[in-house]
Amino acid sequence: MAAAAFEIGSAQLVPILEKEREKESLGKIVLGVVEGPWTIGKSIVAANLRAQGFEVIDAGSDVAPEKIAETTVESDANLVALGIYLTHAAPELAKLDDELWKLGIRHKVRTILSGPASSPQLAKKLGMDAYASDVKDIVAKAKEFAAELREELTPLERMMTSLKHKEPDRVPVIPFAQTFSAKFAGIPFSVYVSKGYAMAEGQIKAYEAFGWDAVCMSSDVAIFAEAFGAKAEFPPDDIPRIAKPVLSPWNMYEDYKKLNMPDPWKAGRMVESLRAIEIAKKELGPDVPVIGWIEGPFQGVALLTGGDPMTLFFVKDHPDEFREILDFYADWNIEVARAMYEAGADLIGAGEAAAYWMSPQFFEEFALAAERKACQGINKVGLPVLIHCCGYVPQCIQFIKDTNPGGAIQFDYQVDLAWAKKLIGDTVTIMGNLNYNKLINATPDEMYADCANSIYTAGPGGGYWLAFGCEIPRDMPYKNIQQMVRAAKSVGKYPIQKRP
Repeated sequence: MAAAAFEIGSAQLVPILEKEREKESLGKIVLGVVEGPWTIGKSIVAANLRAQGFEVIDAGSDVAPEKIAETTVESDANLVALGIYLTHAAPELAKLDDELWKLGIRHKVRTILSGPASSPQLAKKLGMDAYASDVKDIVAKAKEFAAELREELTPLERMMTSLKHKEPDRVPVIPFAQTFSAKFAGIPFSVYVSKGYAMAEGQIKAYEAFGWDAVCMSSDVAIFAEAFGAKAEFPPDDIPRIAKPVLSPWNMYEDYKKLNMPDPWKAGRMVESLRAIEIAKKELGPDVPVIGWIEGPFQGVALLTGGDPMTLFFVKDHPDEFREILDFYADWNIEVARAMYEAGADLIGAGEAAAYWMSPQFFEEFALAAERKACQGINKVGLPVLIHCCGYVPQCIQFIKDTNPGGAIQFDYQVDLAWAKKLIGDTVTIMGNLNYNKLINATPDEMYADCANSIYTAGPGGGYWLAFGCEIPRDMPYKNIQQMVRAAKSVGKYPIQKRP
C-alpha cells in the first residue's frame, strides 16, 4: 500500500517537475526492467531523476532489450539505466549491448545497471558502463555521465588536441580500415576502390557503427601508380595489383623523363578518392576528421616500378638521378594533398613503409630529404601529415622528428611502444601499434586488455592515437573493435590513471 501510494504521489509531481526541467535539462535517460513486472523501484528512480532535472523516458517493465534500444533511439537519449531483479535474466539483458551496437548508437550512450540481482562484476560482464548500488548512486552516476557527455569533444577536436600533445577528453581511436570497412558495408572490394560513393559509404557505415574518431580514404597502392599510366588488375573482392608498371629498373631515368605530372582531378581512380572525401565531409560534417591518403616519395617511386626490388640496383648505381625522381614525386605529393584539402580532407596519410624498412644510412641518404620536402609542403597547404610505416622499422623511427615534426607516425607491433614514446617525445604523435596477427584470434577480454596496455604505455600526456600497426584485417571480429572503442572510453579517459 505504501508503494502504491508513493507511485500515485510521484505521478502527481511529474507535471511540476517537467515544468521545472524546462528551465535546464540535464539530459534524457531511458529506464527499464528486463524480465520482471516490478515498477516500484523504477518509479522511485524516475522521481529522483526528474527532481534532479533529467527528462525520464520509461521503456516499461518486463520489456525486451530490443524495445529498450529502440526507445533509446526514438527518444534520442544518451543515458540508459536498467534494473535486474532475477539473476536468470542476465542472458537476456546481455542482448542490450549488441542491440545498441547494431543500431549504431552504443558509442553515444552511457549505460547503468542496478537492481537486487546486479553487481559490479555482472555490469562489467554485460558491457555496462557503470554499476549503481541504489537510487542515490544511480542519480550520481547519471549526473557524472551527463556532465561527461556535455564536455565531450568532437572527433576532430579530440584528434587535433592530441596532435598538439595536449590531453583531450579521451584517447582518440583512429582507424586504418579498408578491406574491413568494405566487408562491413557489404561492398565488393573491387567496387570499393573504384567508386568514390562506395568508398565513402563503407567508411561512413563503419564510423557510425563503431564510433571511432575518423574516416580514412585509403584504398590500395595501385591507385597512385595508375595515375601515371600503370595498369592494374582487379580481383573481384580482393586488393588490386600493379600488373604493368611505368618505370623499368633497367631504364628508370629515361622512363621518368617521359612522365608528366598528372592533374589529381583527372588522374583515373585518384578522382574517386577525391569524390569519397567530398561525400564524407558533406555527410559527416565539419566535426569528423576525414583523412586523405597518398604514397610517400620513396614508396611512391618504388610503386612506379611495380615494387621491383631490382630498383635498388638503380638507386646505388645512379643516386643523383634517383634523388631527382624522388624530388619530383614529393612535388606530386603536395599537389595531390592540395586537391584533397580542396575536397575537404583534414589530414593526409602517407604510406612510406618501403623507406623505413631500409637501413638508417640508406634512409638518410635517399628518403629523408624528399619526405621532409613533402611533409613541409603539405603543411603549407594547411594539413598535418601522418606517416605510415608498417613492418620492422625501429631502425628509422628516429628520422620522423626531422621529416614530420608536429605530425603523426603509425608503426607496427614490432616496434616497442614505450621505447618509441621516449624516443619521439612530444615532437610527433604516435598511432598504433596493436598486433593484428595476434588480436584477430583474441577474445574480447584479451582485446580490451591489449588496448588498455597500449593506452597505459603511450597515452599519458596526449600525443597518442589507439590503432593497429597497419590495416584492420578484413576478418577482425566486430566485438574486438567494439572493445577497442570501449577501452579508449574507459582506460583512455584523461587524466589517464596509473597502470594497475
